Amino acid sequence: MLNFRVLALLLIIFCQQAFSQNYPFKPIRLIVPYPPGGSVDLVGRTLARKMTELLGQPVVIDNKGGAGARLGVELASKSNPDGYTLVVATVTSMSMAINMFPKLPYDPIKSFAPISLLTKAPGLITVNETLSVKNLKEFIDLLKSKPGQINYSSLGSGSIQHFTGEYFQSMTGTQMLHVPYQGAGPELIAILANQVQVGFEVLSSFQLQNYQNGKLKALAIASKDRIVSLPNVPTAAEAGLPGFEFSSWFSLMAPAGTPPQIIKRLNEETRKALLDKDVLEVIGMQGQEPSGNSPEEMATFLEADIAKWSKVMKSTNFKIE
Repeated sequence: MLNFRVLALLLIIFCQQAFSQNYPFKPIRLIVPYPPGGSVDLVGRTLARKMTELLGQPVVIDNKGGAGARLGVELASKSNPDGYTLVVATVTSMSMAINMFPKLPYDPIKSFAPISLLTKAPGLITVNETLSVKNLKEFIDLLKSKPGQINYSSLGSGSIQHFTGEYFQSMTGTQMLHVPYQGAGPELIAILANQVQVGFEVLSSFQLQNYQNGKLKALAIASKDRIVSLPNVPTAAEAGLPGFEFSSWFSLMAPAGTPPQIIKRLNEETRKALLDKDVLEVIGMQGQEPSGNSPEEMATFLEADIAKWSKVMKSTNFKIE
């Protein structure tokens, strides 16, 4: 005769299976760890609309910006692992944060169940129209002639923009003042208003409009290849700074312990959503490329990305201010 513990275990397994089979039966919260108005928010909202259609339940955006996206991601990591709280994780909040913050309140690998990689996008070295430089060499020469007098922006201390700004200065022997903001929207406004003059950006539709009207100048693409939306902008290597590369990525994550059947369902619907023409159009307007992979592939990708950023940060002796 089965003892009480075995019966209890079987009951738990049965309840979990029944729960997963009926998923979802109520609205799903999708945490976007940035304020409204930036590329993460726009991609998250577009995905949420399509996922609402595919899952048959509302996927509701919850913007929780702050601390370079760490606040929203921490909130997600401590949420009930039932499939009803998800988060759009980024390179900043995952691969970079674990390498910069010894007391990070979550572990990018242990605290989350990967669902899928959503998008990837190369970075740009950007200046506003107040800087009368035509190319990367002129920009570097200007910085050397005015050490500490030119500002660069970021989405917060420890963000990818912060690190790449420090990385750029290390590689070029220049000095700038770091000015953090609470999200992509406020940060873009600051560049356009000349509160800061320089940004290490990931392309978005908002920025593309300003590149086209001349209010922002893209001096170089921080990747191996040029991009279709800005075909005349050289890579950093072509512009005279080989080895300077950075890129952004977004992924969909759930708290660790979320039932595998729910992760599987979410992965299937996410990959379908990434093939939708409306979703593809929005992602393309952001200067990003759609991805979509399995939970296992996303886990492998994350581990490799953490290792890559660890190596780069050690080479620059990067420290948070």
